[in-house]
Amino acid sequence: MKPRLPPGLALLTLLVGTLLLSACGGWHLRGTGPSPLPFKRVFIVSEGGGYLYPWFVTQLRYSGISVMKDRAEAEAVIELRREQFDRRVLSVDDQTGKVREMELGLEVEMTVRTPGGTVLAPPEILTWTQDFVFDEAALLGTEEVETTIRYELAKDTARALIFRLEALDLDRARKNAG
Repeated sequence: MKPRLPPGLALLTLLVGTLLLSACGGWHLRGTGPSPLPFKRVFIVSEGGGYLYPWFVTQLRYSGISVMKDRAEAEAVIELRREQFDRRVLSVDDQTGKVREMELGLEVEMTVRTPGGTVLAPPEILTWTQDFVFDEAALLGTEEVETTIRYELAKDTARALIFRLEALDLDRARKNAG
Protein backbone atom coordinates (compact mmCIF):
# COMPACT_ATOMS: atom_id res chain seq x y z
CA MET A 1 0.00 0.00 0.00
CA LYS A 2 1.35 3.42 -1.01
CA PRO A 3 1.55 6.13 1.63
CA ARG A 4 -0.81 9.02 0.81
CA LEU A 5 -0.69 12.65 1.79
CA PRO A 6 -3.49 13.86 4.00
CA PRO A 7 -6.06 15.78 1.86
CA GLY A 8 -5.28 19.09 3.59
CA LEU A 9 -1.53 18.76 2.97
CA ALA A 10 -2.05 17.82 -0.70
CA LEU A 11 -4.24 20.91 -1.20
CA LEU A 12 -1.70 23.13 0.59
CA THR A 13 1.12 21.74 -1.60
CA LEU A 14 -0.90 22.42 -4.75
CA LEU A 15 -1.70 25.97 -3.61
CA VAL A 16 1.93 26.79 -2.74
CA GLY A 17 3.12 25.38 -6.08
CA THR A 18 0.57 27.47 -7.98
CA LEU A 19 1.59 30.63 -6.12
CA LEU A 20 5.27 30.01 -6.81
CA LEU A 21 4.64 29.51 -10.53
CA SER A 22 2.50 32.64 -10.80
CA ALA A 23 5.18 34.69 -9.02
CA CYS A 24 7.68 33.90 -11.78
CA GLY A 25 6.00 36.34 -14.16
CA GLY A 26 5.78 33.68 -16.84
CA TRP A 27 8.40 32.36 -19.18
CA HIS A 28 9.44 33.47 -22.62
CA LEU A 29 11.48 31.98 -25.40
CA ARG A 30 14.89 33.60 -25.66
CA GLY A 31 14.60 36.91 -27.50
CA THR A 32 10.80 37.13 -27.25
CA GLY A 33 10.22 38.49 -23.76
CA PRO A 34 9.74 42.03 -22.57
CA SER A 35 12.63 44.17 -23.66
CA PRO A 36 14.93 45.97 -21.23
CA LEU A 37 15.17 48.79 -23.79
CA PRO A 38 14.26 52.17 -22.30
CA PHE A 39 11.95 52.94 -25.23
CA LYS A 40 8.92 51.15 -26.63
CA ARG A 41 8.40 52.99 -29.94
CA VAL A 42 11.10 53.49 -32.57
CA PHE A 43 11.40 54.87 -36.06
CA ILE A 44 13.98 53.22 -38.32
CA VAL A 45 15.93 55.02 -41.01
CA SER A 46 17.44 52.52 -43.41
CA GLU A 47 19.02 52.85 -46.81
CA GLY A 48 16.68 50.02 -47.76
CA GLY A 49 16.84 47.08 -50.06
CA GLY A 50 19.14 45.07 -47.81
CA TYR A 51 18.81 41.82 -45.94
CA LEU A 52 19.11 43.44 -42.50
CA TYR A 53 16.04 45.70 -42.26
CA PRO A 54 13.31 43.00 -42.19
CA TRP A 55 15.21 40.90 -39.66
CA PHE A 56 15.84 43.94 -37.45
CA VAL A 57 12.14 44.89 -37.48
CA THR A 58 11.25 41.30 -36.58
CA GLN A 59 13.71 41.27 -33.66
CA LEU A 60 12.34 44.59 -32.38
CA ARG A 61 8.80 43.24 -32.49
CA TYR A 62 9.87 40.05 -30.69
CA SER A 63 11.20 42.33 -27.95
CA GLY A 64 7.89 44.17 -27.68
CA ILE A 65 9.10 47.32 -29.45
CA SER A 66 6.73 49.02 -31.91
CA VAL A 67 8.15 50.28 -35.20
CA MET A 68 6.41 53.55 -36.03
CA LYS A 69 5.73 54.91 -39.51
CA ASP A 70 5.92 58.51 -38.30
CA ARG A 71 9.13 59.84 -36.78
CA ALA A 72 7.20 62.18 -34.42
CA GLU A 73 5.46 59.23 -32.70
CA ALA A 74 8.73 57.49 -31.85
CA GLU A 75 10.78 57.73 -28.66
CA ALA A 76 14.01 56.97 -30.54
CA VAL A 77 15.23 57.01 -34.14
CA ILE A 78 17.56 54.19 -35.15
CA GLU A 79 19.60 54.82 -38.27
CA LEU A 80 21.04 51.83 -40.12
CA ARG A 81 23.44 52.95 -42.82
CA ARG A 82 26.16 51.47 -45.00
CA GLU A 83 24.84 47.90 -45.01
CA GLN A 84 27.54 46.27 -47.11
CA PHE A 85 28.46 42.68 -47.81
CA ASP A 86 31.94 41.83 -48.98
CA ARG A 87 33.70 38.63 -50.01
CA ARG A 88 37.31 37.73 -49.70
CA VAL A 89 39.43 34.69 -50.35
CA LEU A 90 40.66 32.90 -47.23
CA SER A 91 42.56 30.01 -48.77
CA VAL A 92 43.69 28.73 -52.15
CA ASP A 93 44.49 25.16 -53.17
CA ASP A 94 48.29 24.99 -53.42
CA GLN A 95 48.12 22.44 -56.25
CA THR A 96 45.60 24.10 -58.57
CA GLY A 97 45.61 27.71 -57.41
CA LYS A 98 41.79 27.64 -57.16
CA VAL A 99 39.84 29.18 -54.32
CA ARG A 100 39.04 26.76 -51.52
CA GLU A 101 37.58 28.90 -48.78
CA MET A 102 35.81 32.27 -48.80
CA GLU A 103 34.77 34.73 -46.14
CA LEU A 104 31.57 36.74 -46.33
CA GLY A 105 31.30 39.87 -44.22
CA LEU A 106 28.52 42.27 -43.31
CA GLU A 107 29.21 45.80 -42.18
CA VAL A 108 26.59 48.25 -40.94
CA GLU A 109 26.67 51.65 -39.25
CA MET A 110 24.16 52.31 -36.46
CA THR A 111 23.24 55.63 -34.84
CA VAL A 112 20.52 56.28 -32.26
CA ARG A 113 18.90 59.73 -32.01
CA THR A 114 15.93 61.38 -30.39
CA PRO A 115 13.08 62.27 -32.78
CA GLY A 116 14.38 65.85 -32.62
CA GLY A 117 17.80 64.76 -33.90
CA THR A 118 19.89 64.77 -30.70
CA VAL A 119 22.47 61.97 -30.84
CA LEU A 120 21.96 59.38 -28.10
CA ALA A 121 24.51 56.90 -29.47
CA PRO A 122 27.07 58.16 -31.97
CA PRO A 123 27.62 56.40 -35.30
CA GLU A 124 29.28 53.05 -34.78
CA ILE A 125 30.44 50.69 -37.52
CA LEU A 126 29.78 47.05 -36.68
CA THR A 127 31.13 44.06 -38.63
CA TRP A 128 30.26 40.35 -38.73
CA THR A 129 31.95 37.63 -40.78
CA GLN A 130 31.39 33.99 -41.71
CA ASP A 131 33.58 31.70 -43.76
CA PHE A 132 32.50 28.89 -46.07
CA VAL A 133 34.02 26.30 -48.39
CA PHE A 134 34.00 27.36 -52.02
CA ASP A 135 33.49 24.43 -54.38
CA GLU A 136 33.95 25.48 -58.02
CA ALA A 137 32.60 22.10 -59.18
CA ALA A 138 29.29 22.77 -57.40
CA LEU A 139 28.97 26.45 -58.27
CA LEU A 140 25.16 26.52 -58.10
CA GLY A 141 25.20 24.98 -54.62
CA THR A 142 27.95 27.34 -53.53
CA GLU A 143 25.90 30.36 -54.65
CA GLU A 144 22.93 29.06 -52.65
CA VAL A 145 25.20 28.63 -49.63
CA GLU A 146 26.37 32.23 -50.03
CA THR A 147 22.78 33.50 -50.19
CA THR A 148 21.90 31.49 -47.09
CA ILE A 149 24.92 32.89 -45.27
CA ARG A 150 23.84 36.43 -46.19
CA TYR A 151 20.43 35.78 -44.61
CA GLU A 152 22.02 34.20 -41.53
CA LEU A 153 24.49 37.08 -41.15
CA ALA A 154 21.62 39.57 -41.37
CA LYS A 155 19.62 37.60 -38.79
CA ASP A 156 22.59 37.40 -36.39
CA THR A 157 23.33 41.07 -36.95
CA ALA A 158 19.74 42.03 -36.13
CA ARG A 159 19.94 40.12 -32.83
CA ALA A 160 23.31 41.68 -32.04
CA LEU A 161 21.95 45.18 -32.73
CA ILE A 162 19.14 44.54 -30.22
CA PHE A 163 21.75 43.52 -27.63
CA ARG A 164 23.76 46.63 -28.50
CA LEU A 165 20.67 48.81 -27.97
CA GLU A 166 19.98 47.10 -24.63
CA ALA A 167 23.52 47.94 -23.51
CA LEU A 168 23.14 51.67 -24.25
CA ASP A 169 22.94 53.97 -21.26
CA LEU A 170 20.36 56.30 -22.79
CA ASP A 171 19.73 58.24 -19.57
CA ARG A 172 23.39 59.27 -19.45
CA ALA A 173 23.38 60.03 -23.18
CA ARG A 174 20.31 62.27 -22.79
CA LYS A 175 21.98 64.18 -19.92
CA ASN A 176 25.15 64.66 -21.97
CA ALA A 177 23.15 65.80 -24.99
CA GLY A 178 20.92 68.20 -23.02
